[in-house]
Amino acid sequence: MKRDKPRGTKRSKELGAVAVEFALILPIFLALILGVVEFGRAFSIQVSMAESAREAARYTAIHYTEAGSLAVAKQKAIDAAPIADLQPGEITISTCGPDLDAVVLIKANTAYLTGLPTLLPFLPDVMSISAKGVMRCGG
Repeated sequence: MKRDKPRGTKRSKELGAVAVEFALILPIFLALILGVVEFGRAFSIQVSMAESAREAARYTAIHYTEAGSLAVAKQKAIDAAPIADLQPGEITISTCGPDLDAVVLIKANTAYLTGLPTLLPFLPDVMSISAKGVMRCGG
């Protein structure tokens, strides 16, 4: 006489193994996905800030003889990078003159989008992103 195994014994063990494997892999997978999101956002902000710095440098190089041009150049930089949420104090513009370069430096700190890096003690609380734009004055 043939002896039958209880139904579902092997299948239930396999399902239990799948659940354990999923529990082990899920945190790693989520950390990887959230890391990609944070890196993509930081890269997007940096590209936007670089374009913003170039725009401010271009405006400064062309309009350096006009009164109040530095304030307008800072506003141009802020308007050119809405994703970066820049403040006027984060933008430094060198003085411009004949045979000089207009140099715009932007240094900004931005919070993490996902909050995951704040859980890791070896990562800073905010991302520090900088950009530089240079144009020949009057040129």
